Amino acid sequence: MKLIRISFLLMLFVVAAFYTKSQRLATTSWVEPLIVSIYPINVDQRDDTARYIQSLTASDFSEINDFFIDQWSLYSGLDFTPFDVKLRQAISSQPPKPPSNDNLFSIAFWSIRIRFWAFRQVADDTSKTINVFIRYHQPNENEPIAHSLGLQKGLIGVVNGYAGESFQARNNVVIAHEILHTVGASDKYDLASGQPIFPQGFAQPDKQFKQKKAVLMAAKIPLSSTESLMPASLKNCIISVETATEITWIE
Repeated sequence: MKLIRISFLLMLFVVAAFYTKSQRLATTSWVEPLIVSIYPINVDQRDDTARYIQSLTASDFSEINDFFIDQWSLYSGLDFTPFDVKLRQAISSQPPKPPSNDNLFSIAFWSIRIRFWAFRQVADDTSKTINVFIRYHQPNENEPIAHSLGLQKGLIGVVNGYAGESFQARNNVVIAHEILHTVGASDKYDLASGQPIFPQGFAQPDKQFKQKKAVLMAAKIPLSSTESLMPASLKNCIISVETATEITWIE
């Protein structure tokens, strides 16, 4: 029985690997826009969170489209829409939690579980659709916000955001960050300290800590060797040359 289970899991891994490879090729050709489907989730089940989700419109996420269009034009000089962000219906199901340990088998099994979960939630699932699930909740000083993630395998983003109009711009920064993870971008900050890495995580490396903007994949504006500030909106962010290379905008 154990051998059958192992064989079944190995078969799933092979199928998932093949599908992931085809997705990678499909999503980095940049011939047509990649659809980004946004699915809100009411995490804390509060009425004010529900009201906020109900008030969301496509325009609340238009800043993300505008940011990517502007950044694309800086690298290519061409008019093109790399991502087409669309707001979908809210869902009630919660994504499976990531494993609490670094066990490779646990991580691989969770990766398959979340892809299967996402497949059951989405309105349309194609090799060129990025599905981003936003877990909205009210701010709680006693409970820090969970880490968001973006998976290239399966083109899935899970964003933890605050419900409220005043938080929308910063939520969009996190959403854009995780979208780029799904197409191959890597973090440009130190995972232990959260500080932007020099020079990859600095918008203007030659100016040291006199930075006015954040590298999107660094997620923060470096103020000193130990301090950094989350950008207020995508207007305070850039896509670095390193990231543009990783997602094949440039060679």
